[in-house]
Amino acid sequence: MERYRTHEGVIVGRRPLPGGDVLLRFVGPEGALDAVARKAQRPGGRSGRLMLFHHVRFQAYHKPDRELATLTQAELVGRLERLSEPGRYAAAAYLGELAYRLAAPEVAPALWPVFTSGLRGVARHDQPALPLVWAGWRMLAAGGLEPGLASRCGHPPTRLELEGALACAACAKSPSLPLGEGGAELLTVLLRRPGREAMARLEAAAWRPLLAALLGYVAYQLEPLRSEAAVHQAFLNGT
Repeated sequence: MERYRTHEGVIVGRRPLPGGDVLLRFVGPEGALDAVARKAQRPGGRSGRLMLFHHVRFQAYHKPDRELATLTQAELVGRLERLSEPGRYAAAAYLGELAYRLAAPEVAPALWPVFTSGLRGVARHDQPALPLVWAGWRMLAAGGLEPGLASRCGHPPTRLELEGALACAACAKSPSLPLGEGGAELLTVLLRRPGREAMARLEAAAWRPLLAALLGYVAYQLEPLRSEAAVHQAFLNGT
């Protein structure tokens, strides 16, 4: 295996370390990767190119006896403005954390375009929660965690069982979450129809139940994400 390899990815985690190093977490079309950027915090370092949500092309040194790679070169490919705004940041952070949890090498090629489209939507849309809802559910589908869309009980479904099935309120097994009026149909649109059509439907619908269901489903199927509380505070408090 080549020790020096070139990668592409979006920075979804960034933690300063003692001595001026920075631990970076990437999601790219090949999967997820952690790497250390040596002395990146020092004057003249690469910190300006290595900020959260920057899309970079980079070279990393992979030592055979170490899991953590060392970043040796980095080139900024692109960055999205406005993601530092509180609501947008919460949505982008959640998508980044979810992408990192899902981005196994066999999943990453399908996950990558949905993740990057979701980030662009969060940066540009007047309601950043909407691209968060669309991209979150589509990323789960890319990762093999799409819930069954047919009603398990045969009645019109109104709830999502966290095991991954839809059912009516009378038949739903605990734990389950409400999808709201028309929510099951809207979830099917999000998962089956092209993104432009899905977003148009989402803009005209009651989307908060699908966001709450997304947070609960991810927490159950994977684990609670650290950014979940910020998303709840930004978009769901008071509902």
